[in-house]
Amino acid sequence: MAQLAHVSTAVVSYVFNNGPRNVAPETAAKVRAAAKKLNYRPNSMARALRTGSSKTLGIIVPDLSNPFFSDVYNALETNAAQEGYSTLFMASHQDPNKELDRVSRLIARDVDAIIIASAQPTSNLAAVPRKECRFVFMDQTQAIPGAKCVSTDFQAAVQLAVHHLMGHGRRNIAMLTGKAEEGLNDKRIQGWYQAHKANRLPVGPIMQAHYTRQGGYQATIDLLNSDQHTDAIFADSDLEAIGALRAMHEQGIRVPEDIALISFDGTVDSQFTWPSLSVIQQNAQAIANCVFKAATDPQNTPDLQLIDSTLVPRESCGCM
Repeated sequence: MAQLAHVSTAVVSYVFNNGPRNVAPETAAKVRAAAKKLNYRPNSMARALRTGSSKTLGIIVPDLSNPFFSDVYNALETNAAQEGYSTLFMASHQDPNKELDRVSRLIARDVDAIIIASAQPTSNLAAVPRKECRFVFMDQTQAIPGAKCVSTDFQAAVQLAVHHLMGHGRRNIAMLTGKAEEGLNDKRIQGWYQAHKANRLPVGPIMQAHYTRQGGYQATIDLLNSDQHTDAIFADSDLEAIGALRAMHEQGIRVPEDIALISFDGTVDSQFTWPSLSVIQQNAQAIANCVFKAATDPQNTPDLQLIDSTLVPRESCGCM
């Protein structure tokens, strides 16, 4: 290939390993043209041995059905491809044991870093084996020794939602959450309590909804059948909110006239419900950018990064 491109073998190495020396664009183009003509493909295993980097990121997906994770992972894969990285996706199905199995498999593949929205409770994450590989934990709002963490600022996001509903005059607000079992260890629930305290109102009920449509549906049915007088609901995922909408429609509850609703995530699905969902929107692109940099340039990345979210008012809260 070097002979065909009329360059040295060192220049060929610089082109396919992105350094250590720069190569003029015209020369790099000749090398790549020669590689294409010869049907050459770089050997990733050999490159990993030479450089100490496989240029591969392992990504463990907790839930393939959640559109928010799809938004983040699409942006993350695009970032990786633009910088010459490959991505290996594995699913944990929100099972802690399957998650540890996927971690072991990715470490065996010599990935440069593992990116994971963990199914483990936060208190267990310190035990995840990570001496052999860099780790970036998504949706973790507390620093984890020896790892990088990137998350939306959940505490501020929930406060924003509750204050907005209270601005509509709602005073009996319920919360649908996927992490009720973690109690005050979860930043969402901390934000929930703080928002009520700031407005000197009794804290509304917290219902376990598992971050799923079915969970949101069943939690809302249970709420409507209880003795709670509810005039608003905050769902901490769009999937839960979609389930809640169906439950309220079936029970003849008008949204937002009888019960206002705000969701958290801001996926494309939120625009196509009836009524359209008011949301606290996470910034999927910003999350992906921070995660990629944490995985590939840890020396220049903070251990913990919290990203702001944005209120997008629509019909379900009463704004329109």
